[in-house]
Amino acid sequence: MKIKPIYVVNIVFIALIIALLFTPLRGYLQKIQSSTAESKYAKISQLTPEQYNIELKGVNTPDVNFKDFKGKKIFLNFWATWCPICKSEMPDIQTLYNTSKQDYQFVLIYMKDDRKKVEDFLKENSYTFPVYEAVSPIETSLLPTEYPTTFLIKENGEIQEKVIGARDWKNLKF
Repeated sequence: MKIKPIYVVNIVFIALIIALLFTPLRGYLQKIQSSTAESKYAKISQLTPEQYNIELKGVNTPDVNFKDFKGKKIFLNFWATWCPICKSEMPDIQTLYNTSKQDYQFVLIYMKDDRKKVEDFLKENSYTFPVYEAVSPIETSLLPTEYPTTFLIKENGEIQEKVIGARDWKNLKF
């Protein structure tokens, strides 16, 4: 009995899948993948001109380019209405905005969300902090991998802190 070539290909393919799933080779491949992801989303300490160049369409505020805020302290927050943690920190952000809008530029960018849902969410909760939609690409190293993600950016573009997750923002000083 002669074995058909397609059966050989299938057997080799199945053996390869089993080897990838159940051997140390899997750990090696995961390590390669995670180091690639880490380098793509490297920790940044200073904003570059490319990272400042983001066209922002205002939801409850006029359209701007993020580079218009260069030279000022910036509270940059990436969030979404589908994110319960994001929604839980919004009252504190509103309190901070009410007390500190003269000290910081507030830039809250909604991500992976529906504009109408964002508008309704802001209206239902009487939030007045400026919310934007990014209409140009955001530099990969600045993109959040988790929500919410907040960057506290000094006047010179130095990132003082990157906060992943919610925080009590009511009394921020930077």
